[in-house]
Amino acid sequence: MEHSSHLLMGLLTGFLFGIVLHKVGAIRYSRVEGMLLLRDLKIMKFAFMGIATASIIYGLVDIFGLQEQTNIIPRIMPYMGIAHLVGGVLFGLAMASAGFCPGTCVARVGAGKFISAAGVVGLILGVLIYDAIKPTLIEAGILGTKEKLTLYGVLGLPYGVLAVVWGVLFILFSIAADKIDPAKKIKEYVENERTGILRGEWHWAISGILAGLIITWATAQGEYLGFSGGALAFVGWISHLIGHPIDSVPKITESILWHAGLIIGVLPGAFLSAIISGTFKFDPVPPAFAKAVAPFPWVRLILVFFAGIFLALGAMIGGGCTTGAFLSAYPTLSIGSMAMSATYFAVGVLTANLIYLGRWNKFIQAKKESEEVYD
Repeated sequence: MEHSSHLLMGLLTGFLFGIVLHKVGAIRYSRVEGMLLLRDLKIMKFAFMGIATASIIYGLVDIFGLQEQTNIIPRIMPYMGIAHLVGGVLFGLAMASAGFCPGTCVARVGAGKFISAAGVVGLILGVLIYDAIKPTLIEAGILGTKEKLTLYGVLGLPYGVLAVVWGVLFILFSIAADKIDPAKKIKEYVENERTGILRGEWHWAISGILAGLIITWATAQGEYLGFSGGALAFVGWISHLIGHPIDSVPKITESILWHAGLIIGVLPGAFLSAIISGTFKFDPVPPAFAKAVAPFPWVRLILVFFAGIFLALGAMIGGGCTTGAFLSAYPTLSIGSMAMSATYFAVGVLTANLIYLGRWNKFIQAKKESEEVYD
């Protein structure tokens, strides 16, 4: 019964986060790829505000000594050396190629973008491949290093104060990003016609605050909000149910069930949000992706499938995804998360700009259609 409650709490947490991901537009190809092209910074501003919210809450809890009462005790992502570089490169290449990360890939399926189901299959296969090659990675020296390096530890400063300052800094980053956001200056880059809380896309600041609150709530539950960990937990859980457990998940714990529930919960969350918003459509291919990247259906499926595999491998090796190694990890001031996210973001930006080299006009031309189908 207690195990079931953890599964249900994971489902609820994923459900709420799935709604936020959909309503801020984080599941959309044009938003994710636009960010990597440095042409649309809404998702970046959303992430910065989420980090700021969680950081300030964590910091204040620490300053006032409320950890035990609230159970808000941030979990440090370990520094893993070269694994961050290897994992970050794989993750960045995959994210830029398909325009999604593990959480948004699952959420896209919930919102009716069924080509992303190939990515979900790829994620599952990627976890299984990782489990099979993990001993080889350890022998090669890629995996094995685990140090709890933190920014406040290196600087010799109290966590609470630095976390609050960190949060304020990220608020300033989000405001600065809003000021320079190229999307606001591009005539064709107009918002869709849906307006209002229920049907319209939510503002990045409101969505970011909600994301930060959900991340903090996950911490108060004694868990950690990360979708690559959720993918591993889901595959591990299923493997035990069918009687063929994987080595990476030797037993089913309450935390494993919570994380499995987390990634499953994103599906109904995104689905409900898409239905209420009027954006649920059986339109499998984002217009810009179809016109500028993969014009042939079989190429799209293969690309999305392999993107899922490399996203899982990158996240497993490097220690996290966009949510786990960035949104949830930065408030803990983990140096490992900074190494991982900096690598995949740099690789993602470079890859996206190479993909759209000479094709940026096609991205803009597809924008109107992208808004109509809420790609």
